[in-house]
Amino acid sequence: MKRLDTKIAAAAVVALGAAYLVLSLAFGRSARAEVPPDLSAAAADFGLDVWKAAAAVVQAEGSVLVDVRPEEAWARYHLPRAMSLPGATADQLKAVADRHPLVVVYAGKDEVAQKLVGEARAAAPGARIHYLVDGARAWYLALDLPVPLFAESGPPDGYAEALARVKGWFESPASRTAPATVEALQTLARVNYQPSLLKSGRKAAAGGAKKKIGGGCG
Repeated sequence: MKRLDTKIAAAAVVALGAAYLVLSLAFGRSARAEVPPDLSAAAADFGLDVWKAAAAVVQAEGSVLVDVRPEEAWARYHLPRAMSLPGATADQLKAVADRHPLVVVYAGKDEVAQKLVGEARAAAPGARIHYLVDGARAWYLALDLPVPLFAESGPPDGYAEALARVKGWFESPASRTAPATVEALQTLARVNYQPSLLKSGRKAAAGGAKKKIGGGCG
């Protein structure tokens, strides 16, 4: 009798699992897609992708973004409320870290940012100093470019709302809550809806090449 009950229970679990899978597929979701991405930034991490960098800035009150590119590059495009510190030295970055709990640096090249962060960390052990991988370009493509104009498919459900919430926080942090903004970033990271390919011209000729969006952010 016990063996029969165990078989029935096992069959019920399998049936429930199958039903969940069918419903998930019917709604265009999967069990894996429901798990929010981990956007936490470990203190030991040197480079952060755009989602982790944005989440780190949102969660650490008083954090700062530091742009070490030339002034003309900052004037052309920079991250929201980023501090311009052209050609910053490790000592300058250490001074910034002394006043802020978390610093995210970005440069024209990742090698420059990585080297600077390494030197600044050596000068200020324990300071939370990171760099944004792929710099301003990564931020521009993920959060600032009007993606629907440059994508082969329309935005997924929830994308526009999540993007608006994140951009709203960076425009006016005091008016937005950090947990809701991080949740919005998790949504954006999960769907990863970014520009795909642009056709050169109205119609691509047979065998014609497509070109990627460069961003032009220095």
